[in-house]
Amino acid sequence: MKSLRDLFRIGPGPSSSHTIGPFAAAKAFKALVGDDGFDHIEVVFYGSLACTGKGHHTDKAIEEALKGIRVSFSYDIKTKMEHPLTMTFMAKRGDACIQKATYCSLGGGALYSEDDPKVNERDIYPFANLKEITSYMEEHHIANFADFCREFEDKNIDEYMTAIAKQMMASVRLGLRKTGQVPANDNPRLQYYRCASAIKHQAEGLTGGEGRRSMFITAYAYAVAESSSSFDLVVTSPTCGSSGVVPSLLYYSHVHKKTSIAKIKEALYAAGVIGNVVKQNASIAGSVGGCEAEIGTASAMAAAALCALDGLSPYQIEYAAEVAMEHFLGLSCDPVDGFVIIPCIERNGMAAVHAYASYLYAAIIAPIRKNQVSFDDVVAAMKITGDSLSEEYKETAQGGLAKVLESNC
Repeated sequence: MKSLRDLFRIGPGPSSSHTIGPFAAAKAFKALVGDDGFDHIEVVFYGSLACTGKGHHTDKAIEEALKGIRVSFSYDIKTKMEHPLTMTFMAKRGDACIQKATYCSLGGGALYSEDDPKVNERDIYPFANLKEITSYMEEHHIANFADFCREFEDKNIDEYMTAIAKQMMASVRLGLRKTGQVPANDNPRLQYYRCASAIKHQAEGLTGGEGRRSMFITAYAYAVAESSSSFDLVVTSPTCGSSGVVPSLLYYSHVHKKTSIAKIKEALYAAGVIGNVVKQNASIAGSVGGCEAEIGTASAMAAAALCALDGLSPYQIEYAAEVAMEHFLGLSCDPVDGFVIIPCIERNGMAAVHAYASYLYAAIIAPIRKNQVSFDDVVAAMKITGDSLSEEYKETAQGGLAKVLESNC
């Protein structure tokens, strides 16, 4: 299992798999070839990158990483690759290929390459699933996930997680301040204007507890999701496309319940463990497992964080994460025209509200009824479900809402 540094990354939206990952791949390839006498670089995109790379601005991310180098792109939607987020870089002198490397973007900004192994993440946790983790915690009398993580992470992990917590709060605040149009193409379906601030204003006028809280949480989720879609800095939690869910609930706690950044940082460890288990045993990439992999994981992470903030037990944290994930199983990833706007922004708000309900289930129902489905069970089911989804529902902009609302792939 990988470091939390490889799960929580700070970077620009709109997509960790389509922008942060390819940006890092371009940087890695540039370092690999050095100054080896090439005059341009050609990049070939396959699978989801070929279908939705333009909408996600993958080309612009790579151009930024290779600034000063002439770059050309091609989009191969016919060749079937083992991984749907595959890209090949070729350094060329004229028509001759000087060096070549293929990279897979795994989701959340992670990379894998047989040609350039230095980009591959390494395991630092010797555990395969949540059951092994909680058994280790019981055996070693570790009361919470934060202390568990500190046993395996480097000595500066607290400092890193504090920076992640602060960036999450900053992303919400920025999204609440900004107005105007989210950049897209000329598809009339995609003329989306930021509305997080307006939702927050509506929430302030509500008197009912449930509606008021849900709309505040929604406003905060929209704030980050709208910012991610506009290329602003966000935290992958676990991805850019789902980056509004975890921060929305932590920001609500920070502002409305006066929860300190120090406590929020501690809660993020629980969220990180949940995200890491999914990343280890299934996927956090929509192009691999559908949106259940992104929004479902984000909702599970957020529910776990809320439980940790409330001092609930590891079992209740697992209960909340399982409930949150289970009821997003089978969710398709069908971004209209390949832009992370429709249905992605609204989906962040729904997932955040769902995470809060899952936290309530863990707080109230878990003490009186033992769940028959473990979190490891639901992750296994998520992988089976994601694997069985057809390609059209895995971030190709060819099915679902993308098809109904005029896909351009």
